[in-house]
Amino acid sequence: MDGREPTTISTIGMPRRDNGFRTTPAFTLVELILVMALLAILLALVAPSLSRSSRARKLENEAARLLALTEYARSEAVSQGVPTTVWIDPAGKRFGAEARAGYPADAVRQKEFNLDPDIRFELDETPSTQNGIVYAMEFAPDGTPDSGNVYSVRLLDRSNSAIALTQTQDEWGYEIVKDQ
Repeated sequence: MDGREPTTISTIGMPRRDNGFRTTPAFTLVELILVMALLAILLALVAPSLSRSSRARKLENEAARLLALTEYARSEAVSQGVPTTVWIDPAGKRFGAEARAGYPADAVRQKEFNLDPDIRFELDETPSTQNGIVYAMEFAPDGTPDSGNVYSVRLLDRSNSAIALTQTQDEWGYEIVKDQ
């Protein structure tokens, strides 16, 4: 070497250790563990609320599908000119719409849906049942609802939270009513 001392490049504001290496600001392991513990506590507090929200959304979605099916059945009754029935299979957790037996109708227009496995039907009254299938609602070819239609169909989840599809005040349609 030429006898000169090695020059050191110092960074302004950066602390140096005694061994000559620069240190950069960082989190310590203790700080990281504390942050993770706080996040775990927050998650534990929020999880039940998220679970309830998810269950409520499932109920609302199934009620909306059933309501849409009733409107579909009404429109199919008018368009095909045949009485159309909304049926519910509580044991099989299915529901659908089809033309009343004995009337000529396009079979392609029949609809069938499976209910979410966590949700079940509850009917206040059972109008006409055949092979475990409840014929809950019927619409005449002019779209008028039958006087023997069920007043209300409740959907319940595992925790017995409920939402209902109930006849409107004028008894011409159905609406979704949340249980309080």
